[in-house]
Amino acid sequence: GGGKGAKSAADKSGGGDDTTKAELRDKLGLKQGLPTVLVVGGGDGMGGIVGQAEALGKKLDADADAEDGTPSFQMVVVCGKNEAAQKSLESREWGNGVNVQVNGFVYNMDEYMRASDAIVTKAGPGTIAEASICGLPCMLSSYLPGQEAGNVPYVENAGFGSYSSNPTKIADTVSTWIESPSKLEEMKSKALEAARPSATLDIARDIAEMLFEHKKKGGEK
Repeated sequence: GGGKGAKSAADKSGGGDDTTKAELRDKLGLKQGLPTVLVVGGGDGMGGIVGQAEALGKKLDADADAEDGTPSFQMVVVCGKNEAAQKSLESREWGNGVNVQVNGFVYNMDEYMRASDAIVTKAGPGTIAEASICGLPCMLSSYLPGQEAGNVPYVENAGFGSYSSNPTKIADTVSTWIESPSKLEEMKSKALEAARPSATLDIARDIAEMLFEHKKKGGEK
């Protein structure tokens, strides 16, 4: 029987997630039907969120079909506790091709992620895991040496993201993703694949092996 169980399985597998995406966009005050990029704070200075958001906003506006004056793309920026960045981005004129929402600190990052089509973020393991579960392609913009460095090849090898700290390169890369529905779909399924429980076990096993090797080497000194 294709009763309740079948329906929830379809929802989980991504068959039913369009309604929730639409509902979340309404709740968050975002426009429907526009390819949407979420830009999340991380790093300081020029390579930080202001530079990234400005480069991406400019690129999306330039690529938009601005004939009719309605936006073709959407960008959501979450500045976290960086008030200077928030003020700077809020005061900016973005052009008609891209609809932009600038936020400070949010408690519902998961909802913003589920309402988006790609994310620009530092390579934090929590964000990457959440993005993978949401089927969200990741543009990694920075990482902490040591603890986060391994997350970059993980995302690249799994096929659901790239790394660059250069705002122009970030903008160029993300725009190619969200301007191609087939590319987005492919990366989305790779992200969901990486989130499978067995994939998580593989990662845990890899990390355990790396730590074990590291300890062994340290012990020989």
